[in-house]
Amino acid sequence: MYSTETLPQWFWILYYSLTILTIASAILSIKKQGYIWRAMLTIFVTISIPVVGMVNGIYREQNQNELEQWLSHLGKGKLWAFYLLLGYIYVFVWWVLLIRNKVSRQG
Repeated sequence: MYSTETLPQWFWILYYSLTILTIASAILSIKKQGYIWRAMLTIFVTISIPVVGMVNGIYREQNQNELEQWLSHLGKGKLWAFYLLLGYIYVFVWWVLLIRNKVSRQG
């Protein structure tokens, strides 16, 4: 059954703002001819994470938000939940490398 329980609005504003910033940083990286394959993979992963999450989050248990459902399915070993986990780790590593590269150029 479809559940109307969801995470707070501030979370979604932050989540999609970071998603847009990640895609923009990857596009700028492609334009600067740096990390082209990694940037294209970043764009693919960043777009696919919300899609996979939405598709698998349509039929949640009653009174369960997206995070609770994801953690539940991660505990059950569902492939889509692990894809999201690896995708989030990849995006985090992208930002760490991007910031580290920017700092090393300035220093």
